Amino acid sequence: MHFSTPIFYLVSALVIIPAVLMVAMRNLIYSAIAMIACFIGVAAVFVTLNAELLAASQLLIYVGAISILILFAIMLTRRRSGAICLFFHRQSWAALPAGAALAVVLGIVLGSARFSAGSAPKNPSTANLASLLFNQYAFPFELASLVLLVAIVGAVLLAMRERRS
Repeated sequence: MHFSTPIFYLVSALVIIPAVLMVAMRNLIYSAIAMIACFIGVAAVFVTLNAELLAASQLLIYVGAISILILFAIMLTRRRSGAICLFFHRQSWAALPAGAALAVVLGIVLGSARFSAGSAPKNPSTANLASLLFNQYAFPFELASLVLLVAIVGAVLLAMRERRS
């Protein structure tokens, strides 16, 4: 599938809407749903870049696993009294100028960067990626899975400890 550049920019711009909603929402559940929409939008950006493997990975890992894990964590750790609302909106006045300054700095850095097509792989395919992942990068891959396992066990232990008290 081949997509044109304007479609890429349109999809990329549409990803910004759920990202802003995710930060601006006061209800954590609504923020998590906006995060899921943002992840789906990023998968659509990958599709426009002809990176179907990354799009599928984005959907399976981030939308299917990470988002659900975050929703479960929110629901398990919420207090029984009151709604789930963010408490740090008193500082949101500083977020807009800080975000704008970060956008300007990133724009300057990306504008002055020189990108070359020579760094792209000669034969990109899922088989080559799998070969690299399970041969050359097997140890970092397993180390990342171990870190995720420890994080999940820690989250379960914290939820159980909070549930008892």
